[in-house]
Amino acid sequence: MKKNRIATLLVLASLALTATACNNPLLAADTAEGATGFEAEVEAQVQAAMAAAEASAELPFVVEEVVAPEVADEAAANAEGDQEPAEPELVPEATAEPTAVIEACNDRAAFVTDVTVPDGSDFAPDQALTKTWRLRNAGTCTWTSSYDLVFDHGDAMGGPASQQLPGLVSPGQTVDLSINLTAPSSEGGYKGYYLLRSGDGVLFGIGADANVAFWVEIEVLEADAGDSGLPFLELIPIPMFPIFVSSGTGQNIPAGACFDLDAGGMVGCGSASADFRYKANFVMEGFPPMPKLDLEVQPLHGASFALFGEDLPTGSDCQAAGLTGNTFNIQTKVYCYRTEAGKYGRIKIGSGDLMSMTFDWATYTFP
Repeated sequence: MKKNRIATLLVLASLALTATACNNPLLAADTAEGATGFEAEVEAQVQAAMAAAEASAELPFVVEEVVAPEVADEAAANAEGDQEPAEPELVPEATAEPTAVIEACNDRAAFVTDVTVPDGSDFAPDQALTKTWRLRNAGTCTWTSSYDLVFDHGDAMGGPASQQLPGLVSPGQTVDLSINLTAPSSEGGYKGYYLLRSGDGVLFGIGADANVAFWVEIEVLEADAGDSGLPFLELIPIPMFPIFVSSGTGQNIPAGACFDLDAGGMVGCGSASADFRYKANFVMEGFPPMPKLDLEVQPLHGASFALFGEDLPTGSDCQAAGLTGNTFNIQTKVYCYRTEAGKYGRIKIGSGDLMSMTFDWATYTFP
């Protein structure tokens, strides 16, 4: 580029010299031969100028192209117009995974009835007994064998601190829960309170808020002074033909009434001589709940009973029977008994319904 600029300068210098020669009258008078000498001089000056230019190392001229603002804006606009507008990138919104909502069930029990040992039942000191409650699952959880019957407070009466439930009890179903106890040695009233415990260790009971305990309540009667603990009849043989204090057949007693097995007749239930009360009522069982007729004999004032079977027992049989003061559901079978006066006997249930019970009985005169 530098050599091209130098050549251009030389051409311009040559033209300038030629013009000068044409305008100079002294040079115009030269002959053709003189022209040749002039050209030689011009050539020499050109060569000298080229050498001087190369030696001087002149910086080349830099010519910047100036573009008007309007033209620059239009060019930028055209450049932008040539490109297709970029589509905005769509970023999907994060969607939360739906969380399954599991509703927790609740535990609650409802008291149905005392199957055995009604409140205030009488027992001798240190006498063994079995308390049975009938409860209904009034909650929404199914009770399993991981649930327990637990002693909460009061009189433990030798019972366990907890006892596993027998099996599955669905909501609405009933279950009989039994626990073995021993009457205390001292006379008086005793009461123990119990709750249920779920498999998660949560205690619950009956009532609207499932926080009320259910209980067993008994009375321990003082033992007779000088009692050796051996039945007196074991020392005296039973006569071949026993004599009865009272006996009868086809006796009918209405529901709710009480009977004296020593005197052989109905008495007021508040009377101290009453030996049992006949109870008939409907209870709701199952799911859906259905009414069931519940027919029971409730021993009173220390009287006790035990199922014997189909045959008639002797006095010795009834003395050896495991008599208890527990309320029991009647069957058309034979039972041994001991009256509130301490007499032994037998009673054979003939029939029972909502209105009355029919039975035969015989109370021995001894001991």
